[in-house]
Amino acid sequence: MRLIIFRWRVSMIKIKTLASAITLTAVYSAHAVAQGLMLEEVIVTAQKRTENLQDVPISIIAISGEKINDFAIIDLQELTTYVPNVTINNGAGTPNLFIRGVGSGTNAGFEQSVGMFIDGVYAGRGALAAVPTTMDLERVEILKGPQGILFGKNTVAGAISITTAKPTDEFEGMVEALYEHDQGEQQYSAVVSGPLTDDLSGRLAVRYGEMDGWWENVVTGSEGRNDDLWYTRGSLRWLPTDTVEINAKYEYGDFDRKSRPTVVYQSDFEGQENDFGGVPFPVVSDRDKGAGEVDGRNQTTTDVFAVTVDWELDFATLTSISAYSAYDEKTSPGNTDMAATPGLSRSGKEDFKQYSQEIRFVSPGGETIDWIAGAYYQYNELDISQQVFAIDFAQSGPLSVAGALYADPAGLPGAPSQFDQDSESWSVFSSGTWHYTDTLRFTLGARYSDETKDLDKETFSDGLQIRLGDDFYFANPLTQELIADVRQHSFTGLSRDEDKWTFSGIVQWDASENAMLYASIGTGFKGGGYDQAYSSAGYEIRLANPVTGELTGESVPGADASILEYEPEEVIAYEVGAKMRLLDGAAELNIAVFRSEYDDLQTSSLVGDVFRVGNAGESISQGVEVDGRWQATDRLSFGGAVAYLDAYYDDFEGATCTIPQATDPANNPGCLQEDGSNIEAFGQPGGQNLKNETLLFAPEWSATLTARYVMPVSETLVLANSLDVNYEDSFYSALDLDPNTKHGSTTIFNARIALASVDRSWSVALIGKNLTDKKSNIWNNDVPISNSNSYFGLPNRPRSVAIQARYNF
Repeated sequence: MRLIIFRWRVSMIKIKTLASAITLTAVYSAHAVAQGLMLEEVIVTAQKRTENLQDVPISIIAISGEKINDFAIIDLQELTTYVPNVTINNGAGTPNLFIRGVGSGTNAGFEQSVGMFIDGVYAGRGALAAVPTTMDLERVEILKGPQGILFGKNTVAGAISITTAKPTDEFEGMVEALYEHDQGEQQYSAVVSGPLTDDLSGRLAVRYGEMDGWWENVVTGSEGRNDDLWYTRGSLRWLPTDTVEINAKYEYGDFDRKSRPTVVYQSDFEGQENDFGGVPFPVVSDRDKGAGEVDGRNQTTTDVFAVTVDWELDFATLTSISAYSAYDEKTSPGNTDMAATPGLSRSGKEDFKQYSQEIRFVSPGGETIDWIAGAYYQYNELDISQQVFAIDFAQSGPLSVAGALYADPAGLPGAPSQFDQDSESWSVFSSGTWHYTDTLRFTLGARYSDETKDLDKETFSDGLQIRLGDDFYFANPLTQELIADVRQHSFTGLSRDEDKWTFSGIVQWDASENAMLYASIGTGFKGGGYDQAYSSAGYEIRLANPVTGELTGESVPGADASILEYEPEEVIAYEVGAKMRLLDGAAELNIAVFRSEYDDLQTSSLVGDVFRVGNAGESISQGVEVDGRWQATDRLSFGGAVAYLDAYYDDFEGATCTIPQATDPANNPGCLQEDGSNIEAFGQPGGQNLKNETLLFAPEWSATLTARYVMPVSETLVLANSLDVNYEDSFYSALDLDPNTKHGSTTIFNARIALASVDRSWSVALIGKNLTDKKSNIWNNDVPISNSNSYFGLPNRPRSVAIQARYNF
């Protein structure tokens, strides 16, 4: 049994390292105090007020737009390598957003357990969360733990709040270019901002990026990742009166990505031929080369329009945020089975539209009771369709699914499947802080949420057959069940409605002028929904002649529509922490100890050829996080964070079995029947019991350290040097926790050397990322369909060295 008091395993090496760090701190401390150095204040809006980060009783990391620009961080996946206990990446189908080992995983029907908000507008769907939103930002705030009151919707694991740069009162601008030779990366950015009239100012930011790639598909000869990306944002700020400010913005993105790097890094069927002479899984490389029967392509366009009105009333500030968000995503026929042979290829199309409105009243602050109250409404439409362009499972070698499905290529592509969902949600919320004394504060918050989802879902498989040797059958020869009906359904007119209260409480105490302590308890809620990937039978399965496909007029029961549903997930979270200013303001140190208890955690797992969703019974995420900054001298500064995470399933029976467990149960026990006994043969139903096993994307240790040294070269020039070290322990990304999918620990070094003018009007920089060329994968999983113990990964980018030039005016 795991205790809340964590089992620390500290080696002598770590103790010696800590002792060295303490000695180094002592040496520099007296020097820092003597110089009167002060850290620059970090401003955040995590509590819907403008506050110093050190005064906010939340475990939060803020990254400035300046650092994002300096290190040419182009997307959130790269950004979160600097934040322990946070993972964002574009997985096999949808983005993975995880905080403290909790996230939603891969299924297009999911919204995220980590809420993303851009200028206060919720961006919970995949394509909106995946765009390169790191262009022309003011800051990114990452709030860890449930944020169920002020952010509300789907923030059971945390929230990411992105604030874009606003129009300025004075004319200014920037142009920037970046070039990396080995991978053919180019990026061009331009920003212009300033007044248009006495009370109106505007800002325009544009970015274009392209990349030739660093990976080769040895079957097609294509190179990837091949990117062609456009992104623009136009914004206006209008001050019609002294008490009213209106900010409006429009964002448009056009992203074309081809030939995503994918590798099969291990296979028991390596180099062997299928029954038709093809080689499904030639293991050609663990990073730089792969073998896919087709090259995938993803084309996405995004539109976001938002208007924010801030009106200062006598008793409060009224804020209104009205927004429209949409994307259109098209995926060309891709290598769905990850094989070099034509076993399964699908295309997809996804259209999404969201309308949202938030009204919020915020008291002026500094009173005995500070309060926030508001309401939120959202309506969205999600339309997903998929088409099969090739299906011949026997091409993939030995199978992990029942039956070698086959469709005559002359009849493909067939009718597209449809997943059409309309969702409507609304909530009211309030939070109040009572300043009991000058140093002691109590905060209580509550939110009521209601959500309705309506769904029509249809999948068509007319003409689908099963291959047995050289023969093809339209129905199972043993049961006469029509193969098409086993893989098609029509569930229409479905609806679900759920509501929930969430609460939070915080005690905050200023122990001194330089130390704030806090303790919090809070609940969170993420609504249930429908599984978009379900591709099996509907209400009935018709019987037919296996050879001719002629229907007999009889049928057998299939599946009820309830098979699509997954339940809401809930959390209660506890956190205690401290935020301290040290060395007369030259340093800061923050500590948080947390424990979150989840019920019905929503999960996603590869089953056959699709990612199915379900609920884990109970899970725990607990640990310790420490972060800090230190201005050691007027030229030298440090920043860093370290996290210990103990995240595990407390109750999870029936989890997906590994391929070895399912295909060779005698030698790989653990795939259990309902009575608790091990399955005896391949094909028997069973599931793992993952009690006390790790959650996904949950490294036990993770850390980051940044050092920056600015050295004058002359009266007009400075040399700015930065070094980042990012460490991440081993973790899993596949729900079955197959040891063959485990990610090893990694240490990544990044550096930047920049020559710049003292007045910051221009700079030229050399930026190196992954300097030791460490090989690692974003995501690992089982190869679909095959039971050949084959595994694929999405490799991270190798070492890159780019030159960056910037001119500010």
